[in-house]
This record gives sequence, structure tokens and C-alpha cells, in this order.
Amino acid sequence: MTEQEAIDRIHSVYPTGRKNGVENMRALMARLGNPQNALPLVHVAGTNGKGSCCAMIERMLREAGYQTGLYTSPYIERYHERIRINGLPIAGDALAALVERVWPAVEACRRDGVHITEFELGTALAFAYFEQEHVDVAIIEVGLGGRLDPTNIIRPVVSVITEIGMDHMQYLGGTIEEIALEKAGIMKRGVPVVFGPQEKAARGVLLAAARGLDIPVIDPDAENVREDSRSVTFDVHLGGDRIKNLRVSLCGRHQAENACAALGAVLVLRKRGFTVSLSAIRRGMSSVSWPGRLEYFGHVLLDGAHNDPGVRALCAYCDAWLPKEKTVLVSGMMRDKETDKMCQRLAGRVRCAVLTKPDHPRAMDAGELAASFAAQGLKTYVEEKPARALERARSLAGPEGIVLVAGSLYLIGEMRTILRAEKEFSHVI
Repeated sequence: MTEQEAIDRIHSVYPTGRKNGVENMRALMARLGNPQNALPLVHVAGTNGKGSCCAMIERMLREAGYQTGLYTSPYIERYHERIRINGLPIAGDALAALVERVWPAVEACRRDGVHITEFELGTALAFAYFEQEHVDVAIIEVGLGGRLDPTNIIRPVVSVITEIGMDHMQYLGGTIEEIALEKAGIMKRGVPVVFGPQEKAARGVLLAAARGLDIPVIDPDAENVREDSRSVTFDVHLGGDRIKNLRVSLCGRHQAENACAALGAVLVLRKRGFTVSLSAIRRGMSSVSWPGRLEYFGHVLLDGAHNDPGVRALCAYCDAWLPKEKTVLVSGMMRDKETDKMCQRLAGRVRCAVLTKPDHPRAMDAGELAASFAAQGLKTYVEEKPARALERARSLAGPEGIVLVAGSLYLIGEMRTILRAEKEFSHVI
């Protein structure tokens, strides 16, 4: 099987399926020998910040000398990004061999009337690969919700729940309490849980769930948070240690909160026998990266904010570091998001906006999105193709301006491919 054949086969299965708890996933993993049960795992759920939190945990553990697995979604540019060992995406030939190995189990499930979805298959590939490569620990990001997510067949060493907000309401519920209850579904009796900062209503639901399971809750707080345009620094109590001036190489004050959740997970791992020194913590936090989240390419800033909580965090960064009169927005959004609310927040932070349409079936028409921004009194331009939108925005911003790209991770993926190609070309010449 070739690399492309493997990718085509992954995309050939059902994009979504009828939820039967996590029984379909259990059926698939049983046919593969349940490789997930052989691994020390960290399980991370939440609406926003869970990817950054996963990246921080992984980086600290890698700096401590452990071989790490990392499973996240969605990918930004290539499917391979979802499955990483020691920070590197799975190689094409390894992915092809893995799909070839796992596919007979998918076919066996189908013969029994169990139709495996694309996300279930991806999760199975990750578990199988991490066990095959004998990773010391794997960090697993929940895909959607928690209770019914395919990743929720695991019994981790520690569970983490980052900030919960209003997103995916059509699947998780129309209130913050309902969404929090779905996220709380990853908690397991006997497994400590770490909470990121939460709204009062969400925190109440999570605490009640933790009390019901009689499990300890860890929630370290960031103190003395200081921010510059490219990083955030803070102090924190971690177990019996007080860490001062801990620098995180990700942009935005909200990353201090994500870092505290990651540190809480490391604290539990240390108590379970993992050796993670303070110097490894500092090295990991100061070198962590996470593509498409307040990521600079020269004068272009990419941010994957695609729901209201994410846009709020982006706007806080804009208020601190991006002068409105010098900032031009490029945006494309999905139809099933709270687009009006996001437009309202972003419109007040930029001089004008160029609206485009990401290459995705759920993408909103660029003209319709332009009308939403125009309703906020913002000057708008429409360029259907993302590459043309970037070109137009650069022209409008001028050599001293900033182009901010936000609204969808699918748009970020397309833009990042363009910008990386430019960067590589400039190095050649």
C-alpha cells in the first residue's frame, strides 16, 4: 500500500456514524488486541486550549528524556500531523504500513455490522502505532465532547479538562452545563483530574462529577502573569515547589492558564513515578510550539480561533499587541459556528477585512460573511480564493502593517501551506 492509498482509505470510511456509546471503538480495538491498554496515557478534553495543553505536556516529558506519543485533531496541513512520536509526524511509509495492518480489523467489524468512522479509525491507528513503537507515554486529545468520544475507551494516568465554552452545541447541548457534563465524561474513578480555568456554571458541573467519583482535583493557578508579543511568563505553585518566571514560548495571556493545566498533569505523573525535573519543565515550556495558534510568519499572524471563547482570547491579544489601524483581517468561517458573535468581536480590532472561503463543505460563503462584518461598520473586501485574499490583505496592510488570519482551522491550514512555501523559497534564493 502506498502513502496516498493509505490516506484515501482513511478518508473512505464513514465520516460520522450512529453513536452506540463507545462500543464500536471497543469492538475495533478488541480485534487489534487493545494496544491502548499497554500504554501510560494522558487524556485531555476541553473546548479551547486542549491542543496547546497537549503540546506543552508532550514537550516537557520529551525534555525529561521520555519517548512521547501525541494524538491530536484536526490536522492543519497533512493528516500525518495527528500522530506524532517525539514531536515528529508519522512518516508516509509508516502510515501506509499501519493502515495495512489495521484495515483487516475494520473489515471484520463491517462484516459484523459495525461501521467504523474516520475518527475512530484514526484513533485506532494512533494507539496501535504508539504501542508498536513502545512509547513511554502518550498524550491523547479528545476529538469532540468526551463521554462518547472514541478516545474515551482509555484509562489514563491523569485526565485534564481545559476551558469549556459554547461550541458544537448541535452535538453536546445548548447550555454550558450540558457541554460540561459531556466533557466530564472522561473522568474515571481512581484517576486524578486537572481543571483549567472554568466559568462558574461549568466548574460546578465538573466538581460535582469529580466528587461523585471520589477523585482528587488539581488546578494550579498562574500568578504574576507577564506577557510580551511572543511569549508569556508567570509564577506557579507546583506541589511543594514554587516555580518563578516560567516562560512559555506561545503567544497570549491565556497560554498561562493552559500551561497551568499542563503542569497539573505533570505533577500527577511525577507522583506516579515519572521523573520530570524543574529544568525539564522550564526547557519544555520555553521551547513548545503549536502550529496555527497565534503563529507569526513575518508580518502575517495565523490564529485558529473558530468559536467565541477562542475569538475572545485572540481579541485580548489584539488589544495588547496589534494596533487596530495597522491590522488587516483575513477571515473565512464555517456555517455552523457563532459567526455573528465572532464578527462582532473581531470587527472592532481591525482596520478592514478581506473575506474568503476555505476549501471545506461547511464553509460559509465569502459574500455572506462580508455582510456580517459590514453590519458592524467594517470596510470589507471579498476574495473567494484564500491565496488571493492573502495577497489583497498584504497590499492593504502595506509593509508596516499586520495581516491577521483567523476564523477557521481549515483556513489556517491553507494559509500555512502558502506561507511555509514562501519561507522555503526565500531561503533557496
